Amino acid sequence: QAPHSWGFLFVGGWVDLEMKFYYSDSKYLSIIFLVMFFHWACDDNTTDDLTDINNCGIETTFIKEIDNIDSLGNASSSNIKMLDDCSYVAVGGRTARPWVTKFNELGEEIWSKTFDEIPIPQGNYGTGVIYATAVDKTNDSGYVISCATSVNHPSYNATGRIIKVDSLGTTEWIQKFPGNRAHHGRDIIQTMEGDYIVVGSWFTTSAVTNEKSAFMARYDVDGTLIWIERFGGECDEDEFYSVIQKPDGGFIAVGRFEHESSDYNCDFYGYTDLWFVSTDSEGQLLEETKTGGAYWESAYDIIDLGDGTYGLAGKKRHEKRKPVNAWYIKMDGSGNVISEWNEPDYINSSGRNDALWGLILLPDKQTIVALGSKTDGSNSSQHLWAFNASTSEEVWNANYNEPGEGYALGISNAHDGGIIFFGKKDNGRLKIFKTDMSGLLY
Repeated sequence: QAPHSWGFLFVGGWVDLEMKFYYSDSKYLSIIFLVMFFHWACDDNTTDDLTDINNCGIETTFIKEIDNIDSLGNASSSNIKMLDDCSYVAVGGRTARPWVTKFNELGEEIWSKTFDEIPIPQGNYGTGVIYATAVDKTNDSGYVISCATSVNHPSYNATGRIIKVDSLGTTEWIQKFPGNRAHHGRDIIQTMEGDYIVVGSWFTTSAVTNEKSAFMARYDVDGTLIWIERFGGECDEDEFYSVIQKPDGGFIAVGRFEHESSDYNCDFYGYTDLWFVSTDSEGQLLEETKTGGAYWESAYDIIDLGDGTYGLAGKKRHEKRKPVNAWYIKMDGSGNVISEWNEPDYINSSGRNDALWGLILLPDKQTIVALGSKTDGSNSSQHLWAFNASTSEEVWNANYNEPGEGYALGISNAHDGGIIFFGKKDNGRLKIFKTDMSGLLY
C-alpha cells in the first residue's frame, strides 16, 4: 500500500492519517477511539511506518510498466523530477503530443495527461511530433514544461512550447516560442526569482549562417516573454541541452557548438565541440568554452556539485573512424576541465554510438550516477555509470536490458536514497526502473 492510504480500524469507525473519522452513532465509541489513538501515537514502540509516511522513503526496487500502455500505446520519456510529497513528476511524448504524469514511490500512477489541445504537426513530409523535454516544479505546486518538435520545414508551421499546469496537471497556459520558425525547447527551470528560463535551439535558414541557432529565453509566471538571447557561431547546429542557475543569479547552459574541420565545412558535414556558456541574470554572455577535438563532442546535462564545480554528461568521438564514447566531465565555473572519464574503446567500430544523457548526485555527495546508453548499429541498451565526484573515476556500471531493447531518458534521486529512471524492456515498452543507491535490482 502507498503510505498516504495507511490507516487503523477501531471499534466504531475508521481513521486515516489525515484524521478523518467516519464514526457510528455512538459518541462514547468516538471518545474511546480518540483515547486509543492518543495512546498509540505516544507509544515508545511505534513502528517506523509513520516515519515513512511523513518523510517518504519506502525502501524498494522494481521495474514497472507505465500505466495504460496497451490502451493508449507506448510513450517516450525525457525527464523525471523528485517531489516533496513522496512522488515524482515525469514528461515525454504520447500519441505524438506532449505528455506529463505523476506517480508515487511504487511507480503507481497518480494522474497522467496528454495535451490533446496541441495539434499534431502536419506538413509536406507526413506527420510530425511535439513532445515534452523537461519539467520543473513551480512555487505554486504546479509544473512548468518545455517542448520541442520533430520537424523544421515551414510547411508544418510547428514549433515548441512552454506549458504551465497546476498540481493536478490541468493546463493553465500554453505559450509558443516567438517567431515564425521552429524553436525546440530542451530544458526549463524555475529561477530563484520565481520566473522561468528555457534553453534550446531554433531552425536557421541555412547551414552556414550568422543567425546563432542556440537560444536562452526568460518568461514570467504568466508565460509572457521577458527576453530572448541567441548564441552560437556560423554553423546551424549550435544547441543548448541543459541549464542551471548559478548562486549569483546568472546561468550556465551546456550543449554543442558546431565547427568546420579540415575534411568538411558545416555546409556539408559539421562537427561539434562540447559547449559551456556562462551568462549573467539577463542572459548576457560572460564566458564560454568549447572542449573537444576535430570530431564530435557534446554535453546533454549539467549538475551543480555544490563546491563551485559542475558535472557534465555527454559523448565524444576522439578519432574519425573510432566509436562515439560516453563521456563524463568535471568543470570549474569558467568551463575549464578539472577531470574526466572516457569510456574505453571496447569495440573498434565507428558504428557504435554511446552516450551519457542525464546525471544525479547521490545523497552522500561523493557519487555521481549517469543514465546512458550503448548503441551498436541499430541495437541500443540502457546503462547506468557511477563516478567519484572528486576524481571522476568510474565506481561501478550496470546494464538493464539486452541490446536491441532500446533506451529511455530521465533519471532522478529516489526518496529512499536510491535511483529512479526510465528504461525499456519487453520489445521497447517504456518502464520505470527503481534501484538502490548501487544500481541493484533485488
